[in-house]
Amino acid sequence: MGSFTWPVFNREALDGIRAWAATFDSYDQYHEDVYYAVRLRDGERDIGEFMVQVGMEFAPGNDWDTPEFLTELRARIASVATTGKTNTTHV
Repeated sequence: MGSFTWPVFNREALDGIRAWAATFDSYDQYHEDVYYAVRLRDGERDIGEFMVQVGMEFAPGNDWDTPEFLTELRARIASVATTGKTNTTHV
């Protein structure tokens, strides 16, 4: 895996006004889950902050340093961010 660095997502659009940002929190190697702290914004106003859990089954062999990995990770975080609620009990 080399020198892989978990990506940071800044100001990803949800709709015409809302956006999300996410920073890496932790990786649970045993369960193959990654956790990101997500912040929702409505224009310039923060409207929520919560944790998102992403299962890594979509990246067999830990092939994480590819454009496809980044696209899928972004999509999975965005699908939870759209709900405005956490999908985990991880704190």
